[in-house]
Amino acid sequence: MTRYAAAMPNSRLVMLDTNYLEIPGAAAAYLVLGPTAPVLVECGCAVAFDLLTAQLADHNVRPKELAGIFVTHIHLDHAGSAGHFAREGVPVFVHPRGARHLIDPARLIAGSRAVHGARYDRHYGDPLPIAPDLVRAIDDGATVSCGGLRWSAIETLGHARHHHAWTLSHERSDAAVDRVFVGDVLGMISPGSSHISIPVPPSDIDIPAWRTSLARLRALPMGIHAVLTHGGSVPLHAHLRAFTARMNEELPLLAELVETAKSDQAKSDQAKSDQATSDQLAADARYRDFLLPRAKAAGLSDALAALLLGKAFRAMNLAGIADSIAHGRFATSV
Repeated sequence: MTRYAAAMPNSRLVMLDTNYLEIPGAAAAYLVLGPTAPVLVECGCAVAFDLLTAQLADHNVRPKELAGIFVTHIHLDHAGSAGHFAREGVPVFVHPRGARHLIDPARLIAGSRAVHGARYDRHYGDPLPIAPDLVRAIDDGATVSCGGLRWSAIETLGHARHHHAWTLSHERSDAAVDRVFVGDVLGMISPGSSHISIPVPPSDIDIPAWRTSLARLRALPMGIHAVLTHGGSVPLHAHLRAFTARMNEELPLLAELVETAKSDQAKSDQAKSDQATSDQLAADARYRDFLLPRAKAAGLSDALAALLLGKAFRAMNLAGIADSIAHGRFATSV
């Protein structure tokens, strides 16, 4: 028996801070100290690798000792440093549609640079390519053993086309589900508050698919916890109700704002350009005036609201909804 297995007879969950956007508590990776080996769920942006390595060392874990990394999807705040860990020989478990982008991240890098602009190099960084033999593409409903624990994939599309939630239980055949790691399918809880943010970036947003994903999570056993990458561990079913209410409140407004931001096609090119700018500013102002009072009422500080719900976030969400409408993947409720 290894020293690790003797020291850790039962699993334990440890939250690691990835310091996303240089905001403490904005996003996490999770170290699961399993019965036979440690496992990591999510791994933050590429720029977080050294920070995560230091936090793993606090728990006497070196990167190469991880039995695996489970990522809910391949957005950089969830899987950006996966290639850095894979250099140490750690396999990465991912939705099949995400696998090729971990092997060759060129398109992922280009798309992320386009979305995040000047913030990219400082807050995200380029993911490293992963050798194909270390990428484990896991189908919906499949179960794998890792670290002496049983991990099952639930395809949960809507936020991304390559999104799984991962349920965790012990390897005993009669073991109940202990928790579910949900990535972004249940939104983001802002640090120090109860405010739930709705992440709808371009270009995969699919509201009908999201509705199906929520139904799949709703079918999980009562009493278990959902582990959010942005927000920590919360009772699954209570949070499902709160998140659904937030989505159903915000989606109709976002659709209206996208329509507001369109310019009048009958006008001259210059007039259309001027009007588009004016309309976009008006849409952003209305979205800001919708978000900020709700965030403040939920306990979010003005300083964090400016960072987490600022113009970049609002523009990203409006662009994501515009894209979903244009491709017939929108609905006003989940």
